[in-house]
Amino acid sequence: MKPIAPILGRSVLGLSLLAATGGTAAAGGFAIAEQTITAAGTGGAGAARDDEAGAAWTNPAALADGGGWRAGLGLVVARPSITATGEDDDGAWTSATENPWATPPHVDLAWADGKLVLGLAAGVPFGGGVVWPVDWQGRFEIVRSRLEVFRVAPFVGWNLGKVRVAGGLHVDRGRMRVARQLDFIDMEGDVAIDMAGTGVGAHLAAWTQASDDVAVGLTYKSRTKLPLAGGADFTVPDAFAGKTPDQEARATITLPDRFVLGSRYQHGRWTALADLELTLWGTYRALEIDFAQEQTPDVNQPTRWHKTLAVRAGGEARLGARVVARAGVAYDPSPAPDDTLAPSSPDANRTALSAGASVVASRAFTVDAFAQYLHLASRSTTGIESMDASFSGKALFVGLGLRWTGGE
Repeated sequence: MKPIAPILGRSVLGLSLLAATGGTAAAGGFAIAEQTITAAGTGGAGAARDDEAGAAWTNPAALADGGGWRAGLGLVVARPSITATGEDDDGAWTSATENPWATPPHVDLAWADGKLVLGLAAGVPFGGGVVWPVDWQGRFEIVRSRLEVFRVAPFVGWNLGKVRVAGGLHVDRGRMRVARQLDFIDMEGDVAIDMAGTGVGAHLAAWTQASDDVAVGLTYKSRTKLPLAGGADFTVPDAFAGKTPDQEARATITLPDRFVLGSRYQHGRWTALADLELTLWGTYRALEIDFAQEQTPDVNQPTRWHKTLAVRAGGEARLGARVVARAGVAYDPSPAPDDTLAPSSPDANRTALSAGASVVASRAFTVDAFAQYLHLASRSTTGIESMDASFSGKALFVGLGLRWTGGE
């Protein structure tokens, strides 16, 4: 029989669910790009947009225009699918995730008077999950994972003339859940971990009308350190119960810094938007989970993620007085190196195509909608700690939103 430490090391080593591409994740790593319905329709480009409540998230400085009250509410319905293929002693095999539909919401509110703007944005900037069949070939690395980070970001801004600026703090509440099977040679067990925590960061934004046709926006959202605490529930054979009692577990996640430079060109009824997004994923160098009981081996899994540069671009066309049509594309590379790829983190380069529209329903209300198809490039594991497998995937996103403009 294998010693308990190697068995448990294998059983909990692959808990890097934070990189999972399942669930709601649509940007590289575990970031979620779809935060406003309008920006999602143009491939996620929106840092230079100033004409709607969603700028409270994409660039709050743009709202320092004296435009009075603005509010927006949106809901995104998403369902990714990951397929794994490989070969073992029994021959070739294929397995697919069983992810449920996810529904990340967002809310935006702003009030601008004179040179001042006050507001708040709330949404889910990071998240993801993956649900594999309980009997699939990689069940000893991962069966289910889920990460959710809900952010509330109040802000204050000021119009300096040609340049508008804004900033504030953001509060992140994160929850991480994972479940997997444990290998005890002639029998199996399982473990479920559920941890949550809160952290605080900051955000800054600037916006300028560079010329009659061109606007430029720049935003920075700082890293947030999330200390997570919760419990680990083990189900194991009686012979191993003393080594793996139910117990407390702790971990720390540091969400990355994000910089976005955006531009908007507007001429007549046509508008073009483009964003470059730099994400400093180097904050996620390893996943460490500390179990309260000394006899239970802790997790220390290197991830060694690196910074990424995503490109998002799209266009709008105004079709009469009440309708705007949109389309966009995006490319977001994976921050995970080949040698840390695993079934618990099958991250991949992503290419997205999106389309959307807005309809002015009344003087005060506008309805927005978008749809997006996301392609996850095929990728294979190379690390010696992970099972040999190749992963590919796709995802469909549909969103609906309502905007209200109340004036001064």
